[in-house]
Amino acid sequence: MQKIITAFLNKPWVQRFIRFGIVGASGILVNSAALWLFHERGKIPLWLASPLAIAVAIYYNFTLNNLWTWRDSRDSRQYKYLDRVWRYYLSNLLGNFINYLILIVLSSYYDFYYLFANLLGIAAGMLSNFILSDKWVFKALKTEIQKDDEEDLK
Repeated sequence: MQKIITAFLNKPWVQRFIRFGIVGASGILVNSAALWLFHERGKIPLWLASPLAIAVAIYYNFTLNNLWTWRDSRDSRQYKYLDRVWRYYLSNLLGNFINYLILIVLSSYYDFYYLFANLLGIAAGMLSNFILSDKWVFKALKTEIQKDDEEDLK
């Protein structure tokens, strides 16, 4: 059993997903700190401070994911830096919408406790963000080895 778990954890996509989760968790701290700074220190109204803090946290997460989570594809990225930035913001909008939708549907129509529904929404949004980040934002150009592997599967 330990060999199966070790083999699973050594898969590159699993290691990338774990790094993605660590970055996301640290982004919660950045979001909270930015929200506090904007609202408490900057005296910005909450309705404006919150989206500003979210924007800061998304850029922070993008930067860490760009440098650490997808570091192995750094030299073969399909998209330039600014293209990756706007793609990341757009993919996060979808993930946040999924989170919100699950929270509202489960808590309003199925009597889920709202904090539990929110956790399920976060998980679904995280999965969406990871898939879009992997396949659309940080997509690497195919190497000759990858092209050969795809031909072998046909």
